[in-house]
Amino acid sequence: MLWFQEASRVLLSNACWPLVTDGVTMFLDVLLDMLFRPVPQPLGNINPSRDIGNGRKTSDKTQSPYAKRLGMVALVLALVCMARDSVAQTAKESIDVPPHFRLLLRAIGSGDQVYGCVDGRWALTAPDAKLLNQDGSVIGRHFAGPTWQLNDGSWVKGRAVAKQVAPDATAVPWLLLESVGGAGRFGTVRFIQRTGTHGGNALDGSCSESAMRRVPYTATYSFYEAGE
Repeated sequence: MLWFQEASRVLLSNACWPLVTDGVTMFLDVLLDMLFRPVPQPLGNINPSRDIGNGRKTSDKTQSPYAKRLGMVALVLALVCMARDSVAQTAKESIDVPPHFRLLLRAIGSGDQVYGCVDGRWALTAPDAKLLNQDGSVIGRHFAGPTWQLNDGSWVKGRAVAKQVAPDATAVPWLLLESVGGAGRFGTVRFIQRTGTHGGNALDGSCSESAMRRVPYTATYSFYEAGE
């Protein structure tokens, strides 16, 4: 019963362990008792597993009628675990801004994602981009931190709390970032959303130590503050 073995494997995984241990253990103990309980032999029938002629009795290997029922229970619990994990994963990948926050500013980032060589592989070092308004005028810059700074000195620094794969396979992911500090006009910013990315993805292949590469990209950055 390969499907039963797979269901058991999912149930015993770390993701589903709380579900198994939270009251289900006692229920499974009862079912296991049913599983190994010998099958009653109807009166008048001869058990084919017993060798009467030689006076020897062999072990009763007949599967309990409750075995399939136990397998179905395990399968259902496994499906519940997988469904729960799928919902959790979807929620984790959401980059929606929480309720009760309003848009303060939206700008276009245009520049490069800078990569350095770490242990023979390309790793992101920092962004290096200009922030543009809808007219294409430069209103600030985006650099390591990650940090966004306007021409008037206002700034905000963020940390990523969620990401989503970009529709463009060559693009860096879409992100939701939470502010970890800021000043000036950006001092009220609580969330930064990166969407509409094009380009900037990490380079393929190996690299030599101290090597650096710049990969052009564009993205839309939306800055949110508390409010309706």
